[in-house]
This record gives sequence, structure tokens and C-alpha cells, in this order.
Amino acid sequence: MSGLLSKATAAEDTTETNPVEEEPKEAAGLLAAIEESNDKPEMSTILTSVGWAVIIVGGLLSLQGGSWGLIVVLCVLVIGIGALYAGQNMSEDGIDPVRMGGAAVLAVLLAAGPYGVSMFMPDSGSFGISDLELKEDSDEISFRVIGSANSVDAVITADGVEKWSQTKELSSESARFTVPISEIFVGNAWQCTASSCPTIPAIEYLISVSSGDTTQTIDINPEFMTREVLDSGVKITPVTKTETTGQDTTTEIDGIRVEMMAGLLPTSHTHQDGGGHTDANGIWIEGDYTLEMVIKRGNTVVYGESSSQGCASESSGFPYIEVSGTVATSCRGDSTVSVNGWFAMPGPATDDVGSKYLNLDSFFDEDDCYAFQVTITNTLSSGDELVLVQDDVAWDLDFESNKEGPWAMNTC
Repeated sequence: MSGLLSKATAAEDTTETNPVEEEPKEAAGLLAAIEESNDKPEMSTILTSVGWAVIIVGGLLSLQGGSWGLIVVLCVLVIGIGALYAGQNMSEDGIDPVRMGGAAVLAVLLAAGPYGVSMFMPDSGSFGISDLELKEDSDEISFRVIGSANSVDAVITADGVEKWSQTKELSSESARFTVPISEIFVGNAWQCTASSCPTIPAIEYLISVSSGDTTQTIDINPEFMTREVLDSGVKITPVTKTETTGQDTTTEIDGIRVEMMAGLLPTSHTHQDGGGHTDANGIWIEGDYTLEMVIKRGNTVVYGESSSQGCASESSGFPYIEVSGTVATSCRGDSTVSVNGWFAMPGPATDDVGSKYLNLDSFFDEDDCYAFQVTITNTLSSGDELVLVQDDVAWDLDFESNKEGPWAMNTC
């Protein structure tokens, strides 16, 4: 019985001690929960931090300015201030109007401030001018601006006088400008003096591109801006024919070879006795113009026709020549004509080596003064025409009375 009592007593002791052991466990769990709660930041703190982070990042991005900067500012004001408002609303103290107002003002300054600075003090970036070219087909000058500037102002001047301007924004760090020559042309960039034709421009055409405080300049190639043919020269050379009859051999005049030059020549250039011309280190013109020549005795045209009458046949006149940029074409379809320097005007006769010349029967009537008249028709970029008739080149030809030469061919 005492054994049963001992077991009962032991069981009772065991039952009474269990609650005492559970109380420390519950206290420990509550303490752990409190500590875990203290380790996690409150949602209001998180939202406030996110709001300020968005505002600061937005302020940095808004330094870019332009339309992208405005978008950044709007997003910052909506997201950043919204996050700040939500953070205060979830805090224990609730929304403090003074604190919220101050935060909103500070947010606007951080985000909109850099944008405003970028608008009033834009970053000019770095840029350069490239790909300057002449478009002969459309009579335009074209160039490209490349770099990191947002927008650039381009100006073209002629001897310091502004003739054209345009502003463009750079797309993919590039902007192409195209300028009609008619808007900037005031005269040939290259011009000749009495004795020479220097390659130093008489009129300077300059492109200036600026952004902010940065300006880049480049000269337009003077060759591009030398557009008008103002001068021509002519020279002639006797062509003889040799015949042998029995033991007699005779050499007589059979015609003349006519050569012409057109472009810019020294103002003192002139034709000379003997059919020649002064040394003419002139300038060839890239442009749109037409060249034609007729031979006159007195007021009568003895060989040649005006281009307005169409393309003359070999027996009646020289072909007129059309020049477009660097390509010269005869009205008879010959596209191999080179007008860079002296070039021959083909006649109906052919010599032993296959060269064309003007035989006497085609133009010569009697001994007299024969003038070689050149007409230059410049087609200007504006669409107008500048026509120059140069009829001061003439020689006395005495081929009738002096068939065997020598021939003086004095100027007249």
C-alpha cells in the first residue's frame, strides 16, 4: 500500500511541475517575437526611403534637360512625393502638414532644380562638322554635324556677312544640313588678277556651328563656290596638205585647227600674232554652262550656228558643248569632251592621225579679218542665265594670196 501511495504521490508531483516548465517557454517565444518585430523596418520607413531615393535619382537624370528631363521631373513629383505621403500616412504620428510640405518643396528643388539649370545653362557637349560635299544635280551644299550636343545653330557667311542659318536637334548624335547654293552665292570664291589666278579665295565662304559657348568653323571648298565662267580664249594653228605631182612636191594651207579654253583667266590674257594666246594658267569651273563658237567675217557668220537653232552639222558649224558639274557633252552626243584646259573644236576634215580640223572650204572666202566669237551661257543656281558674248578675238588670214606660207596671222 505504501508502494501505491508512493506512485500516486510521484504522479501528482509530476503533474504539478509541468505548468511551471511551460511558463518560461511562452515568455521566451514572446520575447523572440518582439525582437523579430524590432529587427524589421516599418513600412512607413521603407516608403519614405524609397520616395527620397526616387527623388535623388530623378534629380540626377533630370540634368539631361530637354523633353526627357521634363518627363523625369513629372515622374519624380508623382512617385517620390506619393511615396513620402504614403510613408507618413502609415506612421504612428500620421501626416504632419509642415513636414510633408517641407518634403514636397525639397523634392521639387532636388528634381526640378537640375532640370531648370540644364534649360537655362545647356550643356553644349562636343561636336564637329564633317561630310561637306557639293551636290551638282540639285545645286546644293551639304554637311553633317556629329557629336553629343542636344541641338546646334548653323550659319553660313560670305566674307563675314550672314547669308543662311538654321537650327537643328541632333538625332542619334547627328544632324544633316542641306543648303541651296542660290541662297549663299554672291560671286566666285576664286578670282583672277591681271597676271595670275591665285588659289587664295577672294570671297571666303564659312560654315559656323555653335551650341552654348562652343563654336566650330570650316571653310567651304573654294572650288565649290566658283560657279561662273567669265572668260574664254581661242588659238588657231594652220593645217597643211602636201601633194606630189611627178617630181614636184607642194605644201599648201588646207585649213586650221581651232582650240578654245573657258573658265577664269588672268584679266590681261589676250590672243597674239601668229594665232596664239598668252600663257593662260586659268581656273576650270565646275558648274552648269554652255559653250558655243561661230566664225565671222565682218558682221557675217561664215561658220557656225547659235545653239538656239539646234545642233549644227559638221559642214555648217561647231557643236555647242554643255557642261554639268565635271561632265562635258557635245550636242552631237560625244561625252568624252574634256574642257579642263585647251580643247579642240572639231571641224569636218580629218588629218592623217585622225584629228578633226576646219578645212578652208568650210569657212574661208577671201583674205580678210576673221573673228572667233565665243558665247558663254551660265545657268545660275537661282535658275537665271548669265550670258557673255566675247567677240574680241580676230586674226587677219591671207590664205588666198599666200597658200604656201609662212602665215603671219596678225591680230586685227
